Amino acid sequence: METQNNIKQTAELIIKFLKNELSPQEKKDFELWLNASADNRALVESFRNTETVQHELNYIAAVDINKGWEEVSKQIQVKPAKTFAWNKLTKYSAAAVLVVALGFGLYNYLSTAKTRQFNQSAAVHDIMPGTQRATLRMADRSRMDLGTSSFWLVGDNGRIALGAKKGVLYFGRKGKRNNIAGNNVLETPRAGEYRMVLPDGTKVWLNAVSTLSFPTSFNQTERRVELTGEAYFEVAHNKAMPFKVAFNQTEVEVLGTHFNINSYGKTSKTTLVEGSIKVTENGRQQLLRPGEEAVINNGAVNIHKTDTYKSIAWKEGTFYFKEDSMTDIMDQLFRWYDVEIVYKGKPDTKRYSGNIRRQATLNQVLEMLNAVSGARFSLENRKVTVDFNN
Repeated sequence: METQNNIKQTAELIIKFLKNELSPQEKKDFELWLNASADNRALVESFRNTETVQHELNYIAAVDINKGWEEVSKQIQVKPAKTFAWNKLTKYSAAAVLVVALGFGLYNYLSTAKTRQFNQSAAVHDIMPGTQRATLRMADRSRMDLGTSSFWLVGDNGRIALGAKKGVLYFGRKGKRNNIAGNNVLETPRAGEYRMVLPDGTKVWLNAVSTLSFPTSFNQTERRVELTGEAYFEVAHNKAMPFKVAFNQTEVEVLGTHFNINSYGKTSKTTLVEGSIKVTENGRQQLLRPGEEAVINNGAVNIHKTDTYKSIAWKEGTFYFKEDSMTDIMDQLFRWYDVEIVYKGKPDTKRYSGNIRRQATLNQVLEMLNAVSGARFSLENRKVTVDFNN
C-alpha cells in the first residue's frame, strides 16, 4: 500500500508527464509505475478526457481539500501534514492538479483501484444550491418577495424605513413605513436564506425553512423576537434593553453577543460564540459561556463544550459534518436543495465527517457522501434515493 509521500510523488510524476516535463530518471520511474497495473494506466488515460477532467475539477472546487487529504491519511495510517501545499501546485495545469487535490479519490485509484460508485448518469440532471430569497410579511399585511435585487422605501418622515441590497434586508433606525403596530415576519423557503439588520443594529442570518417574527418597533424595556428554524445573531449591545429570542418553549436573553439557534426538530441547540447568554426553559435559567452549547429536549437542558464552527458553518457557506448520522446530513440537503429524501434499506448508525461548500451542486455533494460512506445515491426529478442495500 502506498504511503502519503509515495502518493504525492506519484501525483507529481503524473503532473509532469501531462506537461511533458519528466526528466530521464523520472520517466523511468513513471513507466515502472505505469506498467505495474492496468488501473494505473487507466487513471492516466482518464485525464485525457477533457469533459471528465472538468467534471472532476468542479467537484474539487466544492470539496475541502485539506479535510479530504486528512481523511486519506487516516485511512493509510500516516500522520497528516498540518497544511496541504495547495499554493505550490498552482503552477501546474488545472487538470493535473486534481490528481493530488482529490485526496480520497486518488487514494482509491492508487491503493485500491476502486472508483466512486456514484451513478454518473445522474450528472445529466443536477440541482443547483439554494439562493438568497425570502418573503417579508409586514404588520400592515403587505407582502414582499425578496431576492438579490435592491430597493429602498422611505417612511412618512422622509427617512429610509426599509430596503434590501445584495441579499440583506435593512430597517432604518428612525424611518417608519407607517404607524401600524404589530409584528413583521421574515420567512425563508426551502433552498433559501437571507440576512437582516434590525432597527437596533442587530444582524441576523436566517437559514432555509425558517421564520423570524419581530415588532415594527421595539419597546423601551426589551427587544424580543420569535424564531422557528435556524438563525445566527450578532446582537447590538444595549444594557438597558436586553435582546430576547423565543423558540419552541425556550427563551434566550442577551445584552450583546454572537450565537446560533437551531430549532428545526424536537431537539433544539443554542451555541454561543462570544459574550454570554441566559437560557430559560420551564422557568429555570442557566448561563452559557463562549464555546458552550445548550441542547434542549423535552424540557431538559444539557450544556457542554462544543465545536462552535459546526453550528455556524452554514452561515459561512459550508456544510460541515462532524460525527453526523446520514439521516442528519440528508435533512440538511432536504432543506437546502428542496428535495425529497427516500431511504432504501435501514440507514446505518455510522457517523460521518466532511466539508463541502453550500454552493456545490447536489450531485457534487452526493459524490462526496458516496466516497465517504459507500451508500448509493440516485437523483430523479427532485427525489434523492439513498440505498443502504449494498
